[in-house]
Amino acid sequence: MTATKAKSAAPPYAVLVWADELNVYAQLSGINGPYVARFARSEGGLSQALHHMGAVHIEHSGVPFHRAEIPPKALTVKGLTQNDREAARDVLKKIGIIS
Repeated sequence: MTATKAKSAAPPYAVLVWADELNVYAQLSGINGPYVARFARSEGGLSQALHHMGAVHIEHSGVPFHRAEIPPKALTVKGLTQNDREAARDVLKKIGIIS
């Protein structure tokens, strides 16, 4: 019998998560390798971390994750235009945080 030992029982889309006194951290996969995302250590922060981890799972299972569009009103209240948002998205793609 030629069996091999697995390095981990975790699935390929598993995410490493840890916390300190103020934040919850998640090591998420990116185009240029893993990166660490920081979330507030609160119900809202943990909810955001779980949402991002779920998105990583969906992307690795073959179904792409698409974020909801920000309503134009939210952009104009902050003084941002759609062009500003698209420019920010291009920068995030260039540095490998999003695909």
